[in-house]
Amino acid sequence: MTVFAFTGVTDHEAKKLVYESIKAGKSRFGWSQKDEHNLKGKVWSEWHSKQLFLLEIKKGDWIVHINTPSWGKCVAIQVSDEYAFDEGLMCEWGTDFRHFIPVDVNTIIEFNRRDKNILPSVNLNPRQRYHRIYAVNDFLQSIDNLKNNSVNLQHGETKEVFHLREKTNKYLKEITSLLHTTHKGKDLERFFVEVFRKIPDVVNVKANGFGWKTDNGADLIVTTRSSIGVIDFENIIVVQIKSFGGELYDLTAVEQVKTGIETYKASAGMIITTAERTEQLENKIQESSDKIDCPIYLLAGEDVAKFVLKNASDLVFRLDI
Repeated sequence: MTVFAFTGVTDHEAKKLVYESIKAGKSRFGWSQKDEHNLKGKVWSEWHSKQLFLLEIKKGDWIVHINTPSWGKCVAIQVSDEYAFDEGLMCEWGTDFRHFIPVDVNTIIEFNRRDKNILPSVNLNPRQRYHRIYAVNDFLQSIDNLKNNSVNLQHGETKEVFHLREKTNKYLKEITSLLHTTHKGKDLERFFVEVFRKIPDVVNVKANGFGWKTDNGADLIVTTRSSIGVIDFENIIVVQIKSFGGELYDLTAVEQVKTGIETYKASAGMIITTAERTEQLENKIQESSDKIDCPIYLLAGEDVAKFVLKNASDLVFRLDI
C-alpha cells in the first residue's frame, strides 16, 4: 500500500471544485489542460510526463489532499480504482484538473494538518506538487487515531512527546523479557536489591533466604522511612520475586507473600514477576489482601520495566555520557 500527498490548489475557486470532486468520488490532479495530456496515451510531452506517477496509484492506496478545502486542512481518502482522464472540456472549472483517481467516498476523513492525532513521522508539509508519505504504518495509525480521537495530551505535553512515549512504550515488555532471560532465580532477587536501594525513602534492603535457610515468604525485606516533623515512621514491605516468561498462573507467590507479611509484621507485600499478570493471579491477591487486611501490590510484565526505569535506569542503560 502506498500513500500519496497532493499539494493544495492555490486558486480559491479551483480548490473548491477539487474538494467537491473528491466528495463525489474523484481525486483530481492538475497539469492536464489538453486531451493529449492523457497519461494512457502513447506519447508523453516533457510537460505532462512529470505526472506519470499517477499511473502508479492502485486500488487500496491512500491520497491526502493537503491544504484542502482550506489552508491547514487535509482530506484523506482511499483509492477505489486506477487512473482515468476526462476527455474533452468536461471540467467545470476549465480545461485543467482532468487527471483523476477514483476514490471511495465512504473512507473520506478531514482533519487539521497539525492535529494531535497525526504522528510526527507522517509528512504533511506541502513542498512539491506531490510527495510520497513513506511512514505508511504511522499514517494508518494516524487515521485510526483521528476516527477515535485517541490522543489525549496531558497538561503541558506536546504531541511530539506523546507520540515518542507511545513509540518507546513498546520496548517496556522487551526490557522485562530481557530481565527474565539475563537474571534467573536468585540473580533477579539480587538485581532488585540494587533497584530498591536507589529509591529515596528506602533505608534498608535485606536479601532474605540466601543459602540453606528458608525465606519465610520474603525474598526481600524492604524498610522505608518517612517523617512528619521530628517523628520518623518506618514501614516494612516483604517482596516475592518470580522470574518467569509468559503468563503467571502459579498462585504460590501469593501464599508466600502472605506468610512473609505475617512473619515479619510487614505493613505491605509486593509480588514482582517478569511474567504477565492473569485474572486468576489478581483475584487471588485481592482475596488474600482482604483476608489479612494488608495491601499486596503486583508488578508484572511491562510494569516491572517501568518500575526499574523510574528508580534505577542506570542498571539497564549505560548513562555515563
